[in-house]
Amino acid sequence: MNKLAYCVRQSGYTVEHGNNVIQQQLDGGPSRYRRDVRGNSHMVSSSWVTGEKGYQYLVAFFNVWQRNPNQPFLASLIIDDAELQEYECFFKSGFRLDSKEAKVYTCSATLEVKAKLRDDTLDDTLVALGSGSDIFEPLEELVNKDFPNALGV
Repeated sequence: MNKLAYCVRQSGYTVEHGNNVIQQQLDGGPSRYRRDVRGNSHMVSSSWVTGEKGYQYLVAFFNVWQRNPNQPFLASLIIDDAELQEYECFFKSGFRLDSKEAKVYTCSATLEVKAKLRDDTLDDTLVALGSGSDIFEPLEELVNKDFPNALGV
C-alpha cells in the first residue's frame, strides 16, 4: 500500500465525519432519526502547497493510484483525534491544480477516508466528564492559579 509522503496543509482541509444516522423528513414536526450502518467513510477536502518537485510527486502519486483505484493509500490526517494518524484513503475527486504563482503550486483533492472504529466507552466517558466541567483546560488552572499560589505570589 502506497503512503502519501506530503501531509495535507493543516489550514487547508476540512473533514465531514461519516454520518451513521439516517434522517427521514416528515410532513410536520421534526425529522425521524435512526442509527444506520456503523463506520461510514469520512470526506476530506484537502489541499497542498508545494514546489515544482512536490507538484510532480503529487501528480505521479495520483496517476499511480488511478491504475488500481480499488486499492487504498495511506495518508496522515487529523480526524478522530487531535494528533496525526494514518488513514486508508481513496481519491473521491480528481486531483486539481488550483493555482501556480512563481514556483509555488497549490493543489487540492477530495479524499474518501475509511473510518476507524471508535471506543464507545471512551466517548461516553469524555462526554460525561466534559459536561459542565473544566477538565479540558487543566493547564490554564495550573498556570494561572496553582503555580502562583505555590510561589506565594
